[in-house]
Amino acid sequence: MAKWQVRIAANSLKACVPFQAALRRVKHAIRPPRPGQHHDLVLDGIRDQLAMIRKAGGQIAGARVLEIGSGWIPVAPLLYRLAGAREVILSDQHRLLHARSVEAAVAFLESRRARLEDEFGIAPERIREVLDVPLDGGLDAMLRALGLAYAVPLDAQAIGGTIDMAYSHTVLEHVPPAALAEIFALVRGHLKPGGLFCNGIDNSDHRRGYDPAVPLVDFLRYSEIGWKLLCINPQDYTNRLRHSDYVELLGDAGFRLIDSEVHVSRREMERLEPAALPERFRAKSAADLCTTWSLMLVRA
Repeated sequence: MAKWQVRIAANSLKACVPFQAALRRVKHAIRPPRPGQHHDLVLDGIRDQLAMIRKAGGQIAGARVLEIGSGWIPVAPLLYRLAGAREVILSDQHRLLHARSVEAAVAFLESRRARLEDEFGIAPERIREVLDVPLDGGLDAMLRALGLAYAVPLDAQAIGGTIDMAYSHTVLEHVPPAALAEIFALVRGHLKPGGLFCNGIDNSDHRRGYDPAVPLVDFLRYSEIGWKLLCINPQDYTNRLRHSDYVELLGDAGFRLIDSEVHVSRREMERLEPAALPERFRAKSAADLCTTWSLMLVRA
């Protein structure tokens, strides 16, 4: 049995255990998630987002920004704050943040001060202004001190007024297409005219996180039913949308693509057999099917 099969089977069993969300909250209260090697990659991704936004003339300084899908450790929103955002609204469908995980995110960025100054061009005084704040009084007080807010669940009331820009990082691929359409419409409804929406999307087969032997786009070969059976645990779900699908969904929501960068796996293109794929993928170009990373910027 392959490594990924063992892990998927274990995750599927976990999904059948009652009160999973409550159990996870207890676990994280005892031992909150900690930043790891993945969060250095988050720095890479947000650095590229900020560069693309600035290239398009986006004004980050003083902006009110919405993050789609914040997760447990708010490294990305703190990077937007360090880059000049006035406020960043974190959002999730379920409450995931914990005071200790916020502290861990601040400590992680404190340990990367040299990188923040050299690669991001953030002045030492700005780092002190954002990160050197009292972190006490509970989660809500900590978030206020850091210039953050928390919208859970993500809806119009939680967002409040208009926003200047929005972004996501390795989140959209985990959202069902129908829910994506709702999220895009919600963002479009709150963005000021000309506001920007930047998204970094991992279009590869996420089972590689369990087993590096899995080819980058191996998941495309499964039927809809077959893939659904491998995603019994919601944490294993990816929608398998390709770059062109996101462009189309964003266009339907009233956005115009103004810049994008994609990584196409030439190795996967060489061994791809489109005729053997499920029907939903057959009309797409080989480059689209084998795009493993998308960074796209759209304007409202």
